[in-house]
Amino acid sequence: MSLFCFFVCVHYNENIHAVVGVVEFLRRRSVRVPMLALVERRRRRHFPEPRNGAHQYMQNLRGAHTNTLFIAYTVNHGTVDPNTPGVYNNPSTAVFTFNGTTRPEHFIDYFHFQKASIQHIDPQVIQRVTQWILEDFRSEREILPDYIIVLRDQVHDYLQPTVEREEFEAFKEAISKYAEEIRGDHNWVPRLAFGLAPWRPENSEPLVYLFQNDDHIFETNEEFQHLIVSMFITIRIQNFRFPVLEPFWAAEHTANLWTKLFPSYATFTAAQNRPLPRVGNTEQYDFDAISLQFHLDPN
Repeated sequence: MSLFCFFVCVHYNENIHAVVGVVEFLRRRSVRVPMLALVERRRRRHFPEPRNGAHQYMQNLRGAHTNTLFIAYTVNHGTVDPNTPGVYNNPSTAVFTFNGTTRPEHFIDYFHFQKASIQHIDPQVIQRVTQWILEDFRSEREILPDYIIVLRDQVHDYLQPTVEREEFEAFKEAISKYAEEIRGDHNWVPRLAFGLAPWRPENSEPLVYLFQNDDHIFETNEEFQHLIVSMFITIRIQNFRFPVLEPFWAAEHTANLWTKLFPSYATFTAAQNRPLPRVGNTEQYDFDAISLQFHLDPN
C-alpha cells in the first residue's frame, strides 16, 4: 500500500484494517529495542549518498571535523473531546529529529505522546528524550558534541515566553545533568544556541530566528541565518530530487502522522486484546508508558 493510499484511508476512515496494518508496519519500523541493541540496529541502516554536496552546512559551521549536534523538534496537537472531561486520549505528538548516527549529515528521530491539553511540550518529555539523544550521539560518533543547536518549530507568538522558560530550560537541565553523570571521565561543557520558527501554514518554509546565543556559537545573527538558509537543500537520489529542510520538515511530518494514527492504533490494539496501558484504574491512557513501549519494546 502506498503512503498516498494510506492517507486516503485515514482521511475517510473507510478501511480500518488497511489503516491498522500500516500502523503496525510503521510501529515496527519505529520501535527502539533496548539501548544496548539500539546502536547496532542503527549501524545496519543504510543511507543514500547525497549527490549534490547538499550537506556542506555541517562542515561550514566550524570546519571539516565539526561535531555539532543539531536537535530540531515540534509538536502536533491532538484533540480534546468535550464529552470526556479530564480524559485526553487523542494525544499530541512531540517529535525530536537529530543527527545522531555515524554519518553526521543524516537525521533520525524520537517521538513521544503527551496530553493534548498541554499547549507546549512537557519539560519532562524533553529531558527524557535529550538523554536518549546524547547517548545515541556519544555511542555512534564516539565523541561528545562541542556545539548543540536546538531549533524549535511552529511557535505561536503567545507561546514564545513559555517555550523559552519551560522547553529551552529543560534542554539545559538535561544537558547539565548528563555532563554531571559523565564528569568522572570527561570534563564536558558544550556551547548551546537556541532558535525558533514562528507558527506558519503547513508545508510552508519556516523563518527561523536565533533566540538564545549566550554561549556565542554564532558571532552574528547573519551567521546563524546563513546556516539556516544552507539547510534548505535538495537531495538528488537516483533520478528524483527531494526538497527538504533538514530537520524541520521531518519533525513536522512525523508529528502530524502519529497524531492522526493514534486513534486507529488504539482501536486496533484493543481489538487484538492487548489494550494500551492506562493511568491507574482511570480511562486516561498512560502516554509515558505507551511512548516507551514504542522505543524500547520490539513486540
